[in-house]
Amino acid sequence: MHRNIPAFENNEFDIVVIGGGITGACIAADASARGLNVALIERADFAAATSSASSKVLHGGIRYLQQGRIDKVRESALERVYFQRLAPHLTRYVPFLVPTYTNWRKSKLIMVAGMSAYQAICFGQNKLIQDPNKKVPGWESLSKNEVNDRIPGFRETGLTGGVMFYESHMHNSERMVLAFLDHAHQMGSVIANYVEATGFIYENKRVCGVKCVDLETQNNFEIRSKIVVNASGPWIPGLNKSLDNNSLTGVVTGYSKGAHILTEQLTKDCAIALPTNKQSEAVLSRGGRHVFIIPWRGHSLIGTTYTPYKEKLENVAPTEDDIQELIADINNAFGGEKLKRNQVKFSYAGIYPLVTDSINPNLYQGTGDYRIVNHAKEDGMPGLISAFGAKFTTARLLAEKTLDEIGRGELKMKAGSPLREIALTSGKIDNIKTFTEEKKLQFKELFDAHTTEHLVTNYGTAIDEIALLVQDNPELRSKISNNHDTIHAEILYSINKEMALHLEDAIFRRTGMGTLGQLSKEALLACANLMAGELGWDNTRIETEVTRVENRYTYQ
Repeated sequence: MHRNIPAFENNEFDIVVIGGGITGACIAADASARGLNVALIERADFAAATSSASSKVLHGGIRYLQQGRIDKVRESALERVYFQRLAPHLTRYVPFLVPTYTNWRKSKLIMVAGMSAYQAICFGQNKLIQDPNKKVPGWESLSKNEVNDRIPGFRETGLTGGVMFYESHMHNSERMVLAFLDHAHQMGSVIANYVEATGFIYENKRVCGVKCVDLETQNNFEIRSKIVVNASGPWIPGLNKSLDNNSLTGVVTGYSKGAHILTEQLTKDCAIALPTNKQSEAVLSRGGRHVFIIPWRGHSLIGTTYTPYKEKLENVAPTEDDIQELIADINNAFGGEKLKRNQVKFSYAGIYPLVTDSINPNLYQGTGDYRIVNHAKEDGMPGLISAFGAKFTTARLLAEKTLDEIGRGELKMKAGSPLREIALTSGKIDNIKTFTEEKKLQFKELFDAHTTEHLVTNYGTAIDEIALLVQDNPELRSKISNNHDTIHAEILYSINKEMALHLEDAIFRRTGMGTLGQLSKEALLACANLMAGELGWDNTRIETEVTRVENRYTYQ
């Protein structure tokens, strides 16, 4: 992807998408696949907000079974399938263990009945997946001893065994967003980060574009389009208010903050779902909403908290109270000091817009329901659509429905998304295991086997482009740090092909190194100096960029 600001001004687009999270990225990819002329802008970096702040799970909808939402169960299970086909390199299946107890609500009988119903609802999902490595594994019932073997030290009071089922987990949610954006760009979309929408162009009683500012240069410009899709998540209400000052139909009534922590590895080969004393809105509750420990990139990813949020959207960050709450949840479930504060390596938090009359901090109220508001129909404001996503898993479906809604208007299109049938550009892989072994053989003179696996996992077919960088400059094959798999070529690739403009972009959202704990000053300077050579930074700018990254760890 290349940042080409003049291209925004020199075209009139069919659609301009505001927001570079997973919702906007899916809309841009779907629209470009349908042959539309698309522009997309993001006020910060791609996937820098909610899309990077989840548990990374593409869940199959089992949580909705407790709520009696059979439609959402089936919907989520099918959408999980599409992700396996769209980007097979970025997903893997992780076994989730749910302990069972003598309490009837948490009993094995209830869990087995639930899993049987879940399996029936999801019937046929594997027939849609051609690669045998990407088919959803079946569930199984575990004895008490089998639970203890998998989770040593787990509290045994009332324990009767457990149930094991599989969820799809993303190696890197930010790279998933980038994969959709890259696909859109490859099909002709004009895309840029650090461009803020400051208002709408309103002429002849319709919205016909967006007023923008390039935050890197402070230059103002306009993007004209037939349709504007506001997919800016928590920022939807504020931007829409700039157009009509409160009379537009709303899509968000409040916000919650969810925090996660990354720790030393607590469970090695499976995730575990642990009940807490917090409530849920489930019809068939097991006694409280769950906290999850998920093995992820050699660490444990733990989440999530759930608290009302009324501060500035730009200031969201985990607090010490958030971290201590998650530590307490884990230790209460294990009945001892399983997790200590000094084992926490990183923490992050995100804002989750809600559609509810009142926000209860002790009650999880997430429904997974997305919303599409056609303001021409709802408010007599043609040219504007608001698309509000609720879950990463259903972002592709939200995009499809948004484009179908647009297609029923002035941009006449048949319903149905091409993304149901194709893979993304970097995901055109028929068999992920075979592909990986072929790349190991092809690049055996450039990379060791582990590095090739790492590059395939993160970049899919784009490993070829990184290999070309190393062929031109063999020094780029060296690792940034002994504690990370990332090589220097990835930093160069992030600048030239993925629009990384700041050190934070490369460290956190292109390579993911920063999410595994604080990097050494030496590693940060190595990355900053490489970026400086490409982007023309002086020593003052280098120090500023390094300091910004280091400040991300001040609350850890």
